[in-house]
Amino acid sequence: MTDSHYKIAGVELLFRARFTKGEGLSKYDSAQEYFDSISREISSDQAEKLAGTFQFDIEDAGQWVVQFTEDGQINQLEPGGDVEPDCTMIAREKDWLKIVSGETKPMSAFMTGKLKVKGSTGKAMKLQQIIGQ
Repeated sequence: MTDSHYKIAGVELLFRARFTKGEGLSKYDSAQEYFDSISREISSDQAEKLAGTFQFDIEDAGQWVVQFTEDGQINQLEPGGDVEPDCTMIAREKDWLKIVSGETKPMSAFMTGKLKVKGSTGKAMKLQQIIGQ
């Protein structure tokens, strides 16, 4: 636990932040929580721009398949179903949570090997402009 002391107009304030070794605060507690809320996180305008099927292989958490349609719909599909993903994103859960919380930029995660991409890199580039904003 980290304590920070600030003095404002003669009043001392104590801010206490909780950090696990090497980890900051995440907006989500799990990848499941993120994917449960994805339709609130990504607008229909953004979904239109993505227009495609994305598979997310989140190690230690699970697999999700999300389809963004040209009319702005966001559909979650069963992994391993009939629809072939345009792009597959692979990451460990703690790295994924940092990306979608805006703590780590997707491109930085990709360049350091914390995020792997299979399939359409063009689709991955569009997605990285939206997630973690």
